[in-house]
Amino acid sequence: MKIKKKLPGILGDIILLIAAVFCVLPFIYMLLMSLKSTVNAYDFSISLSEITLEQYVKIFTKNHFFRYLLNSMIVAFGGVGLSLLVSCLAGYSFAKLKFRGNDKIFFFLMMTMVVPSEVIIVPLYLIVRGFDWINTFKALILPLPTAFGVFIMRQAIIGVPKELIESAKIDGAGDMKILWKVILPLVKSAMMTLAIFTFVGAWNNFLWPLIATTEDAMRTLPLAISTMRTAYDTDVGLVMAGAAVTFLPPFLFYLILQSKFEEGITISGMKG
Repeated sequence: MKIKKKLPGILGDIILLIAAVFCVLPFIYMLLMSLKSTVNAYDFSISLSEITLEQYVKIFTKNHFFRYLLNSMIVAFGGVGLSLLVSCLAGYSFAKLKFRGNDKIFFFLMMTMVVPSEVIIVPLYLIVRGFDWINTFKALILPLPTAFGVFIMRQAIIGVPKELIESAKIDGAGDMKILWKVILPLVKSAMMTLAIFTFVGAWNNFLWPLIATTEDAMRTLPLAISTMRTAYDTDVGLVMAGAAVTFLPPFLFYLILQSKFEEGITISGMKG
């Protein structure tokens, strides 16, 4: 009987293990290929004599690579800061402030999440061009805050007890002080979750930087990797080395904040 009871759990563990292996295999392939000098994407053989850091040396000595890296860092961290600012202010307004049309405005804001981002590319480009922001960080950073961030912060802030806010008001605190001193320290988990989503999305964004930039000096890493195929005759090892370098920063960012990630997802999804 005990074996029968444990059997479903064992099968579940095996299925999860197999799924995890399939998820990790592409990253292992990327790492192995980045340590080889090859144009054959199906060359799975590996030996100590074939391992080389030549591809990484090429990348870091390539013209403008550090500029691409700096651009991606500026866009990603700038997007995280702006998204947190906008989402926290909007989330607090929708969660705790009473004004006419609160629920309706929030509903229409959430409806924008249904619209694919590709649909607004053309009007967004026309707006950016109208402001003469092409090839600027403003064009790359300002569109990053989304309704999803507002949703996460609103759901988290709703769970803050009203008594705390009322006590702060009795002490003479205004809305901004209440948000900064009372609410934000209690919703750090949701903020870290939003920061991870925003950073990864901004770092890996390809389509919008491709449209909003025409100068080589304003390119980000995903755009730089796309040019390696023509610049180096489809050297698979070089492309994989570039992909490995591009993958590392968001992975490290996630590792630093992962302790708050699951907690933030739970809070934003359960409260409301």
